[in-house]
Amino acid sequence: MATTRHAPARAGRPRGGTRSKGGRARLDGEVPRHAGRPAGANGDLTRERILEKGLEAFADFGFAGTSVRDIAKKAAIRVSTLYHYFPSKEALWDEIQDKMQEELRQVMLGIMSKSTDLREITREAIGKLFDLYVKHSAYVRLGHHIYIEGDYNPASRERVSRWLGFMEGIMKPAEVQGRIKPVDPLLFIVTMDGLLHWHLASDHFYREHLGGDLSNPAVAARVREHVIQVVLRTVGLD
Repeated sequence: MATTRHAPARAGRPRGGTRSKGGRARLDGEVPRHAGRPAGANGDLTRERILEKGLEAFADFGFAGTSVRDIAKKAAIRVSTLYHYFPSKEALWDEIQDKMQEELRQVMLGIMSKSTDLREITREAIGKLFDLYVKHSAYVRLGHHIYIEGDYNPASRERVSRWLGFMEGIMKPAEVQGRIKPVDPLLFIVTMDGLLHWHLASDHFYREHLGGDLSNPAVAARVREHVIQVVLRTVGLD
């Protein structure tokens, strides 16, 4: 549930432009789209590739260190093609954030639909989030850039507010009923993020002291269970 941010306009954002005969604003350097250009499966695949390679680039170098040209090169397309799908680097950044948040949301909804036991929900949620971040290590690297560089805009504040509302809706009734310890929901979100991101970024430490990294099933299971137990103890569900 990493918090998100909207970065200020920097290198890679299209400037100026002309207007086509149909009246649509065209970005500088953009090749005019010909009538009948397919926007079906091939277009969807290109869009997904841009999102994938954009995530990789932002995860490695952050928003400020990544240019539109870098992403286009990774995706093996022209810069003008990238601008056909995303009008700016900021727009691509925001869509990557939204896609990540939706994936996290679907994980949580899937868990909530299967159980009403708070301990089981918490255990399952932390375990599934751990698995998701192991599978998508770029999410972890991107999260570190966000925390280090971060500033917020209305869209990112809305994402945080949604997660906070979700956590308060679960935790406050349970606290009143005496089922969990009193815990600040906002700080609990930060605590979970910190646990997940830092443990998932410590492969070098695990190799040195545990004899393997998270690609080793035994090491991954040990770390996963530890993180789950820390969260359960924090709220008094152990």
